[in-house]
Amino acid sequence: MGNNVILRIHGDNIIECERALFLIASVYEAKIVKKSKCLYLPSYELLQSQNKLFEIELFAGHDRWNVSIAKVLATYGSPLREATDAYITKLSEDAKTEQILIAIEFCNALPAGNNAWQRSGRAITSAEIGMPYFYYAEVGGVELDSNRKVKAPRFPNPIVPFSYLTASISMKVICIPIYEAHPAITDELRKKFTQVFGLDDSLKLIKCILTETDTQTPLNSLIEKGTMLVKILSNDRKKVDTLKNTEWDDFLKISSGLQKAKWLVQNAKDLIWKKKQSEKVNVSNTFKKLLAQIQKLNCLSVGAKEIPICLVPDAKILDLANIFKFIYPKQTKLYNTISELNKSLIIVWITGFKPRGDDSRPDRGLVPLARMLFGNDIDILTIVFGPAKTATWKQFEKNPKKLAEINGLWEAVLNLSNFVFTDSATSEKGEMFYTVQRKLDRQCKSIIFNQAEPTNTFSEQDVDTAIHTIFSKQEKFGIYESMCNPPGGDWSGVSILDFNKLDEYRWTSLPRVSAVQGKRPDHIIQLLYQNELTFLSIESKDDAGDLDTNIGERLNTYLKELFASPPTAYKLKGKDWQLYTQKKTPVVKFKTFSGGAFCFKNDDEIASAVQANNLDFVFAFEFKPVDQTSILHFRATDQCKFLIDLLTKLTEQFGSGIKIQVH
Repeated sequence: MGNNVILRIHGDNIIECERALFLIASVYEAKIVKKSKCLYLPSYELLQSQNKLFEIELFAGHDRWNVSIAKVLATYGSPLREATDAYITKLSEDAKTEQILIAIEFCNALPAGNNAWQRSGRAITSAEIGMPYFYYAEVGGVELDSNRKVKAPRFPNPIVPFSYLTASISMKVICIPIYEAHPAITDELRKKFTQVFGLDDSLKLIKCILTETDTQTPLNSLIEKGTMLVKILSNDRKKVDTLKNTEWDDFLKISSGLQKAKWLVQNAKDLIWKKKQSEKVNVSNTFKKLLAQIQKLNCLSVGAKEIPICLVPDAKILDLANIFKFIYPKQTKLYNTISELNKSLIIVWITGFKPRGDDSRPDRGLVPLARMLFGNDIDILTIVFGPAKTATWKQFEKNPKKLAEINGLWEAVLNLSNFVFTDSATSEKGEMFYTVQRKLDRQCKSIIFNQAEPTNTFSEQDVDTAIHTIFSKQEKFGIYESMCNPPGGDWSGVSILDFNKLDEYRWTSLPRVSAVQGKRPDHIIQLLYQNELTFLSIESKDDAGDLDTNIGERLNTYLKELFASPPTAYKLKGKDWQLYTQKKTPVVKFKTFSGGAFCFKNDDEIASAVQANNLDFVFAFEFKPVDQTSILHFRATDQCKFLIDLLTKLTEQFGSGIKIQVH
């Protein structure tokens, strides 16, 4: 790439944008130099030996910059409106259009249980239209109990990382998982998994894409590492409930879904699928009979018994049709369709809804997971049986396509299945069957859209971006950004820095609300003020009126309770992260001050926000167009007036980009 090239990063928020920025800088071992004075639209130059490689602009928050990438992808045939954490694009020479080069997902949540497949929809959305997709996740994370004591490491079911590999091969696309060590990983687990860590290979692969050179060598290496991870995970399982060892290699080599079904019949006939039925889920009596009868067929697991996906081999398809005919005699279209199909069928079982009828978000990843495993040349029957609200079933009967347009769970079910059958205790219409007319018009070509640009409509995203831009990377002033949790953030942890030794401590798996009703902040800023450890705990909103009453006290309470427990991990200067095993917290004496941040409307609401919400200070951002000076309106109680000098020093770095007005 020439030095006049401009890359852009469109992210779910500023943190996801920066993570992608750091990846690109690592690819070239380049220095990141701030270029823009604007707080809400940062831009940088990447320098290599003082030579400019290119510019990179960060657009934080999807659907905010006069463009919806999800809608753009839909025009290219993407099956879902699932936006990934970050897209790297290239601006055209005439600055009129952008081309998507890479989609990236960052997952710091524990990749276990149904969390593991929650992001499969984003992967299949990219894979189906040939867009390179990188899934960064961590291995070795630990689960904590209610007292924040370590219970045990948690790992994904091996079929989940395996599904990315099968998608890459069957769809002939880069759809690859990259695993790194979780901060809390033990020395024993680090040693076990070192061979599967793929960051370096991912950087090589990104460089190949950016430079338009052959990607096969780093891609093959990542597929090999991914397969190795799958084998380690499956071999460590106490029960024989997954494929093992070279069976994974053999299964991966098969690109056709129907051929995979035949292979499973011949090579995995002992992996009989069984589904546990939770007593907490309200289901119909007919569904109970259906599940019991289908389990008597001894359907096959699709590589792992625990997931709610099974394979009905072609030899048992007529038996399946007869089960439906016996339990649902009026559903002639359903059992006739299955009889006429007369070939292997994948069944995906979706509870889909919580007891009160709200969507269960992780379930939207199940049908995408099945497609990633088997591709598009095998039929999928999705059975939805959870207690959805009555209105949902009425909409499903009346207009399924409309339901898919307004609901992400149903979009995944209806756009990726071939057939959908519903039997819910909350449906006044009883059971229903729908045949999907799947459109497989996938345009695997360059994805180009009209360039993004500021709309000068501002929100919490801009507030969070500005706070992050001001306070991050300011250690020279005795400031450390402990946490930044903008909209769409994964709030995966809080870190503190020992300014003397430069050691770090990290608390992971954060609760949203503490046991004593403390509220997790959106930002935590660590200060060394007058040699005393101090934390700014900040809640950000669109408007001042959105702040909760007495939020200030709740923010401070959360921090005090969190820091009273020992951290999950620590990192000595120059060393790797390690699990923290001591019982005492390293944070003993500290002060906390709470603040609110929002978009400025008028002077009156600044004064009332401090008092009404029991806050120590307020940031009200009056954002202006990119080439004008934005204003940070600041008000504080007497004990926080010391922040004025600090903010003045920090904002001076942005020149004409921002000025402070003290109230």
